[in-house]
Amino acid sequence: MKISIVIPSNNEAKYVEALIEYIRTNSSPKNICEIIIMESFETKRIIKLAEKSHAKLYYNQLNDENVQMEMGAFQATAEVIYFIKPGCVPPKGFDERILKYVKEKYEMGCFDFEYSLMDSSFKCTYKSIKAFFLRDLKSPKSFFVLSNLFYQTGGFKTNVNYLKLKKQVLSLGKQVHN
Repeated sequence: MKISIVIPSNNEAKYVEALIEYIRTNSSPKNICEIIIMESFETKRIIKLAEKSHAKLYYNQLNDENVQMEMGAFQATAEVIYFIKPGCVPPKGFDERILKYVKEKYEMGCFDFEYSLMDSSFKCTYKSIKAFFLRDLKSPKSFFVLSNLFYQTGGFKTNVNYLKLKKQVLSLGKQVHN
């Protein structure tokens, strides 16, 4: 079982680059199928970043994060889709933790986070995997879902947030990690 990572971006190449570097050094290549960047703006910097990091790059000019994540999910080829926003950093070994929870029959979940300073800007650092974020319930900074379950629920559509997707998943009798 492998993970496709989807990163929605709104002209955030600096943060996307730092995130991809972190992912490459703090996860196992055997678990990561691909990294997909969904970008709002075509810039030379994001094109070079995608080429350098061997990430797949797609554009969506609607500048809507839900649409970006949905479009990224439909490009994903792995059994697990992991959405993470630029400026956030998953825990070391996040891929192993996600796959462990999937093996335990959890089909969706997310990481709790806290803010800390990094390079004079905020970043998210993750502490543990949970189904809810205490600070941002409608739009977690990072979560995973089985790809077939994502498609079965109809995805994000346009105005669906994490809580609505979670309700759809639970209504199908599926397990969500708490």
